[in-house]
Amino acid sequence: MDKFPAVNGQSLVIPKKEVDYVFELDEETYHHIFNIAKKVAKASDEAFATLRTCLIVEGFEIPHVHIKLYPMTASDKSVGSVSREVSERSDEELEVAAEKIRTSLVNLS
Repeated sequence: MDKFPAVNGQSLVIPKKEVDYVFELDEETYHHIFNIAKKVAKASDEAFATLRTCLIVEGFEIPHVHIKLYPMTASDKSVGSVSREVSERSDEELEVAAEKIRTSLVNLS
């Protein structure tokens, strides 16, 4: 889970390999993180009743590739506007969101 989410349920997919540019990842890692992102996005869609889950691949602020998943609901604006409106969440709030995603992952498999 993202400790500073712009939207409820925002999560991260981070490879173990520390590479700062997504297109420098080896093929296996590249495909793996996007496959994981797809599974988490589908679970987020179910868990948070989204219109869709959007993603952004980053590696600037922290020089380590990571995919941010934004479960966008009808009340959310565009990813471009919400990505600047972050607020720190408590560990308890993050655990509630994580449990919703875990439950949806089990339901989808």
